[in-house]
This record gives sequence, structure tokens and C-alpha cells, in this order.
Amino acid sequence: MVALAKALNWSLAEMQRATGVDLGITPVTLVGESSADVYPLAAALNLDNPGPAVEHELITPGLKRPLLLRMDSEEMLGVTPASIRPGSTLHIDQADTTPEEGRVYVLTDRDGAHVRLYATTRLGPVFRAENRSTFEDIPATDATIIGRVVSVASDYDPNLN
Repeated sequence: MVALAKALNWSLAEMQRATGVDLGITPVTLVGESSADVYPLAAALNLDNPGPAVEHELITPGLKRPLLLRMDSEEMLGVTPASIRPGSTLHIDQADTTPEEGRVYVLTDRDGAHVRLYATTRLGPVFRAENRSTFEDIPATDATIIGRVVSVASDYDPNLN
């Protein structure tokens, strides 16, 4: 199993999770803190089998059903406080799926997984990209909410980038 995990570039914990075979690996949890694997945004399309993790990070405290995803699109890249840069880690609470005006959610539709701001327009409720010149609104009726983005972790430093 170790050789297979290495060949797949997986940790033993990822191998155990993917195969369902008990390898005796138990997640390490620091006292008062917890951590989780970070998956690509596309993992929101199949949460039962998200594929290999891209990183492992501490979880924002207070999340009821945490999910950590890596932002890999420019749909929320902009200049407002809702702006999220590609490469940022999204801390999502899957227990929070009731949309509220001005909150950011991870959602899926027929075109894939998205990160969008919930807004009410004259045409009805939509999920809106920060980068509206490139990405169209998604009608709320066409979307399935995965969870609310509670916090965002980023290595971005405007003085270096």
C-alpha cells in the first residue's frame, strides 16, 4: 500500500480515505485546534470522492461542517472586500446553505463549481461574480449551495506581488 500511495503521490491518510481500507492511520488533532485537507474547487462537484488533497491547513474555529477548498478561478477577483484571489484557501461551512444577501457561497450548477456573492436583483436572486465583465450571474434557482465561505486564507502580499 505504501508503494501505491507513493506512486499516486498520496499520503497514507489519503490512501485510507480513498480506498476505505483501514491502514491504522488516525488524523492528528492539536488540542483546541483542528485541521483538514484542502481540495481543488472542483471537488465541490463530488464531495464523496474529492480526489487527492493539495494541502493541509488549520480550520477556522466554529465551523459546524468544515470544507476547505482552493480557489482556482478568477470569478471573485476584483477590488471590493468580497474579492478572492486564485490560490486562496476557502474555509466553508457546509451547514450554512441558506443564502443571505451579501454573503459568499460555494455552489454548483450545470457548468461546474463556483464561488459567488448572493444578491437580489430586479430580475430575482442571483449568485454574482466579483469579476462581472467576464462571468455572468447564476440564477439562484439554477444553483446548489455547497456552503458559505466563512473565511479566506491567502499568501497574497500587495508589497511583493
